[in-house]
Amino acid sequence: MSDWDALVLHPDDDVAVALRDLPAGTRARVRCGDALAIITLAAPIALGHKCALRDLPAGATLRKYGEAIGATSADIAAGAHVHVHNLRSLRGRGAR
Repeated sequence: MSDWDALVLHPDDDVAVALRDLPAGTRARVRCGDALAIITLAAPIALGHKCALRDLPAGATLRKYGEAIGATSADIAAGAHVHVHNLRSLRGRGAR
């Protein structure tokens, strides 16, 4: 078993990925390269799902894998679950 609960995939990412089911209130140990950060989860985060590393305002571009994957559709607090309820995909939208 690892010494961390979630993993940041790229140094520019705004989210970490849960390595197991994590209950709300967990002080999650997040591996960020060679560093370890602690964030308190505001909601349960399921295995493979994303949690915010920092507060993100509505309309912000969100990065995962070091790439823009979407825009926040609402304010997202650090430690919150990031998913379709607060993230709008930028992929497959065509030119607008």
